[in-house]
Amino acid sequence: MHCLYIAIGGGIGALSRYFSSQFINSFTTAKFPFGTMAVNCVGALGIGFLINIFDMFSINVKWKLFLITGFLGGYTTFSTYSLETVQYLINGNIKHAVMNILSSNILCILFVLLGMWLNKMIFIK
Repeated sequence: MHCLYIAIGGGIGALSRYFSSQFINSFTTAKFPFGTMAVNCVGALGIGFLINIFDMFSINVKWKLFLITGFLGGYTTFSTYSLETVQYLINGNIKHAVMNILSSNILCILFVLLGMWLNKMIFIK
């Protein structure tokens, strides 16, 4: 039964990733994958926020499987990020590869911390 929660969340997350990336990329003509980076940051923010919720409250494990493993696992795009970085390297675009590595990693770590901080601001008075 746990696999069903993960599968449903993952499907919804993957569709959300696709539409979110397309929407964000529609605002730029840059060849840089801003949609992928934005989705990863939002996913990092979400996981940082939600992990504290699950640690603070006794919420049924099915919700953690659905939201964190399924939805956010399907929503975040680390494999896409990795492929885009490798493609930059293969095409000799070292500048964009390094920019993608540094900005995505640093921003996503900061967004996890921001999600945890927001959680504390909302739930711990």
